[in-house]
Amino acid sequence: MCLVYPNLYSVGMANLGFQMAYHLFNEEVGSLCERAFLPDKKDFDEFLRTSTQLFSLESTRALREFDIVAFSISFEEDYLNIPKILALSGIPVFSRERGTGDPVVLAGGIAPTINPEPLAEIADLFLIGEAEGAVGEFIECYEGLKGLERGSRHEFIKGFDSMESVYVPSLYGFDYDGARLASIRPLEGAKTRVRARRSLDLKGFELPENFVYTPDTAFRDTTLVEIERGCGRGCRFCAAGFICLPPRQRDMGAVKEAVRRGVESTGKVGLVGTAVSEYPWIKEVLEEGISQGAELTLSSLRLDVLDSELMGLLKRSGYKTVTLAPEAGSERLRRVVNKGITDSEILDAVRLITDAGFTRIKLYFLIGLPTETDTEALAVSELSSRVRSEMKSGVLTLSINPFIPKPSTPFQWHRFEDMGVLEKRLSAIKEALKGEKGVSIKAMPVKEAFFQAYISRADRRVASFIKRASEAGLRRAAREEARGMEEAVYRERKRDEPLPWDIIDQGLRKDYLWKEYQRGLKGELTDPCRVGTCFRCGVCIPGGTFL
Repeated sequence: MCLVYPNLYSVGMANLGFQMAYHLFNEEVGSLCERAFLPDKKDFDEFLRTSTQLFSLESTRALREFDIVAFSISFEEDYLNIPKILALSGIPVFSRERGTGDPVVLAGGIAPTINPEPLAEIADLFLIGEAEGAVGEFIECYEGLKGLERGSRHEFIKGFDSMESVYVPSLYGFDYDGARLASIRPLEGAKTRVRARRSLDLKGFELPENFVYTPDTAFRDTTLVEIERGCGRGCRFCAAGFICLPPRQRDMGAVKEAVRRGVESTGKVGLVGTAVSEYPWIKEVLEEGISQGAELTLSSLRLDVLDSELMGLLKRSGYKTVTLAPEAGSERLRRVVNKGITDSEILDAVRLITDAGFTRIKLYFLIGLPTETDTEALAVSELSSRVRSEMKSGVLTLSINPFIPKPSTPFQWHRFEDMGVLEKRLSAIKEALKGEKGVSIKAMPVKEAFFQAYISRADRRVASFIKRASEAGLRRAAREEARGMEEAVYRERKRDEPLPWDIIDQGLRKDYLWKEYQRGLKGELTDPCRVGTCFRCGVCIPGGTFL
């Protein structure tokens, strides 16, 4: 098989999920996995000029000669690269156009696990959920079906429906009522729902870390190590927080050993996870890294778990920029997203950070959140000014992104804010901070967020748009599809309407997500999950999906 990352080599090889999938497929007896990536523009044009088909990195075998071409997809924006890669490989873009001589096109990763439907007419199969355990089952299933591939391609593909975590989109009929999805119908005896693969106990699986080192990535001098997975805080906008439930921690001894290996390989170790700062043994791991002479980095920190000891360890480990995520400028909006952090707590954390000797802070904010007003959006600038004042010196960087409703979250029913409103609010924030020294702002373009909002909650009818955008460019395709895109993006979903991703069982009760949505609109907080005892979301129900 050939594992494809639908972006450039430098991006793909910096992705820990891609590296882990590559390792797991190659660990299976009878499975040989190679890699391929989107060529850069110069190479892409040369492929076209010379009529050369895309080939794998390891053996330079053409992709169309592999049994399986598997896409590992982390971001919806990369969907547009998939038709390019398939066309360059001589493989029909749509699954219905492939014959017995074409490879199986498989898709997996966080983006299709959240909602596979945008690629349902392109991929033959989806492997939904986490790779641990599922990879071996998939290879075993493939071996059992191998004789069928020379006969009916449909029967061969249909055979994978026997795996509970494999989604075969051709086995489901979708009925529509205008822009709405009316119903989903399993066909030919297909299972009613596809259960996302999730391993409640990760102890029996290898620790995800870099298996291939290359100088051609943003993390060329860093060993990435996953130390935990999942977050029980319940931030209502966060897809990763919900589909990775329950929170699971890697064994401290295994993490320390991985840190030691990372020191030997690169000298710098990046600790990766959904909620890294809440890893129970984070201080012990930092101390281990420091004793080994390593430089350590973490993703954003939960500011209400910071203390002077942790900040001192981070400083000693070479940590340079402290990243926090207040998410909103007002306390009321932070309650809406279930992040009950006060302005005082934020400023106290900033004092703690500066006292530890840090001079660079980065803050993440969202605009266009449910129930947000112009005044509350402008509160981002007011809070940022207060933070900068507490810093005394140094640089404060703001990352401001439009809120994008995501599947399998309480806000999956909410609309995307009008682009004109978002532009106005972003401009107001920038204007208010224009004279503030030591403050820089990085913002996702509103049009880019609009496209992502369209794709992330789309049904399978969006496949033709993805192909057009891949060929003619996103702007031209968006102009042609403008009315349909606006209707989909700005439309509030009804409680009882089927959603395209309902076919995927994430272990979450839909009524729980709806209740959380209503609590959010009222600004009511929900306590963090208590793994194995609270049962409210459905994931930990005894005898249920995952326990």
